[in-house]
Amino acid sequence: MAKSIIDVTKEVLECKNEALNPNQMYHIANEMGLTKELNLNGKTPWRSFAATIYMNVKKVDSIFEVVTEKPIKLIKLKNQVINLEAQMEKNSEIKEPKTSYSERDLHPLLSRFISFNENFKAYTKTIYHESSKKSQKGADKWLYPDIVGVSFEYKDYQKELNKFIGKFSSLPIKIYAFEMKKHLSVSSFREYYFQAVSNSSWANEGYLVALDIDESDEELMDLMKRLSYSFGIGVISLNSQNVDESVILARAEFRENLDYSVMNELSMKNPDFKKFLESVEEFNIEKEYRSKSEFDEVLDNDKLDNYLINKKINEEVYYATK
Repeated sequence: MAKSIIDVTKEVLECKNEALNPNQMYHIANEMGLTKELNLNGKTPWRSFAATIYMNVKKVDSIFEVVTEKPIKLIKLKNQVINLEAQMEKNSEIKEPKTSYSERDLHPLLSRFISFNENFKAYTKTIYHESSKKSQKGADKWLYPDIVGVSFEYKDYQKELNKFIGKFSSLPIKIYAFEMKKHLSVSSFREYYFQAVSNSSWANEGYLVALDIDESDEELMDLMKRLSYSFGIGVISLNSQNVDESVILARAEFRENLDYSVMNELSMKNPDFKKFLESVEEFNIEKEYRSKSEFDEVLDNDKLDNYLINKKINEEVYYATK
């Protein structure tokens, strides 16, 4: 008889004899060859796996229990005796998953999503913080967004109308700012979110972006909803299995007016941002091939597949100790 997710989770916990996060459980089970029978065929099977555990642990007759909520939620078997204090000391530095890729390695995924998604259809440009003018230590903390973007309303119009707009009307554009992180958890979300508030609120829309956010974590999703409602920075979950199916978990609040004082500071201190403004100002739909070259490359399907493999982005999407 085929094993269920509950059966597999029980086997993993018995084998490891420690409290684990559901995402950890899935990847351990996968390494043990236990996930083949579960028929989790979606693009993010660890989410479906984790959701089942989170739902089950709420039941009165569940064989699982939550032993700690932070820095991440850990679950064990009810009848299991573990040295939680020793484990927490061992895991005291749990903040981010171990990955072979960097935050900046995720930029091409966002550029691809932003380019084709109907909510954006924007060009992006990476802002290299290290190229900025040196300031007093700590003075520019949380000043620079990781990526900026722009969408031009007229780019989908017919040639004749584009010319008409260019001659008789101001060009309708929308400016975006993005803060990139590899992963989000309840323990890190507030810090990362307010970093995005600090370096992205000058734009028409600002977003915090991370890879494969665990949407089954109810506490995280509730926190995301409350902060987005209060401060207006949106959240995007990049889908590493299918970038074009990435999800806007929280829409950014549209701000009609740009904060020119912050933009002026960014332009004075960072050559990438200054060049971005020049590219936006000089954008010409009739010479789009030239204008495109001044923004980040949008990878086609083959290039994107090879990029994901080379950067090993799909290999590690769960929380692990350092």
